[in-house]
Amino acid sequence: MFEILRSAFKETGMTAATGHEKLNKMINRPNILAGVSHEVRTQMNSIVAFSYLMNNERFSDNEKREFSEQIISSCEQLIGLFENFFDTASLESGSTRENLRETDITRLFESLTSEFRVFMRKKGHDNVVLIQEDNLPDKLMLKLDVARITRIISNLFRDALDSTSSGFIKVGCTYNDETITFYVKDSGQGFPRSSNLLLSDNPEIQHSESQDTYS
Repeated sequence: MFEILRSAFKETGMTAATGHEKLNKMINRPNILAGVSHEVRTQMNSIVAFSYLMNNERFSDNEKREFSEQIISSCEQLIGLFENFFDTASLESGSTRENLRETDITRLFESLTSEFRVFMRKKGHDNVVLIQEDNLPDKLMLKLDVARITRIISNLFRDALDSTSSGFIKVGCTYNDETITFYVKDSGQGFPRSSNLLLSDNPEIQHSESQDTYS
């Protein structure tokens, strides 16, 4: 799923002109624009529809509160969509800046899974079980771009939750041979190819198992 991200990290010796050319090439890909356009329209339609319903007097306060939560959720997904797009654009152009800092990976992973459980309870996903898997020591200090890693794993988790009405979601983190791997697996049906367009051109990728590796 992170084919574009990994290939961009591996490239070296990129000049400013080359980076600008790669950025233009990526933005002009028809499938990239189609994917962004589809996702933006979907969330904007949701915002408009629920905003309209909130102004309808026949709905109760509780129903309007639910509409409000749907609007907030759509806004958050739009923000995440644009953050992912700009992240990918920066990586493709070679202009990304990593904010690396010493981080306790064990504590970070525990914090993420705790937030995911709270999110599931808040959204009423009672038919989905969150399974935490890891082989981390009590404390593991590594240099990571915490904001970027957190955003990627959170996006994977939310995509898994969207595609899983019942069953399980596994969020895992393994550490072997000085390499750390985060992954998300679910028992859902996967998600449409349009959801993958920002990160991969491979139509065979399914969301049932997504992971990224760092060393």
